[in-house]
Amino acid sequence: MKSRLIAALIFFVITGLSYISADVYRWTDARGTVSYGNLPPADARDLKLIFKESASPPIAGTAPLDEVRSDTETIIQEPEDEKNSEEEAQPKAESVKRNVPPSRQEVIAQETEKLEKKIAELEALPLDYFGSQKNKRVRIGYYQNRLDVLKTNPTDYFANPVPFEGNIKAPEKNQ
Repeated sequence: MKSRLIAALIFFVITGLSYISADVYRWTDARGTVSYGNLPPADARDLKLIFKESASPPIAGTAPLDEVRSDTETIIQEPEDEKNSEEEAQPKAESVKRNVPPSRQEVIAQETEKLEKKIAELEALPLDYFGSQKNKRVRIGYYQNRLDVLKTNPTDYFANPVPFEGNIKAPEKNQ
């Protein structure tokens, strides 16, 4: 119970710390409702400054705001020709190549490699893993069949994925 109380207290204290450095006003509106905020409306009555904003000390290693603005303005004003120098263009071109989706031939090559690797892994496993020679042949045959379908009709391969069910026939979907 105490840990929950402490956690709640910490949560509310930390979220409230951001308001410590801001001006906080108290005012009454036209209906007589007392409100608090950092920007009072123009028609506020009984306006009182509750907390005065305090200037925070600069953080070590950071540039003053005026210097940052001038650096930003000079960067914005640089001509486009200087921005696209060869040194900058090469990493951009590489990142564009990485973001381009693979072509159909690349996808087919990746899938072929994946199936061939799976067949090689299954053939390397001992017979005890499968329980019988028949189970081993069925499992390898499934992947070999999928590889054959991929090589002969890639559209059909990607359009109709067939899960391996072993000796159990997969239930047909009623439409």
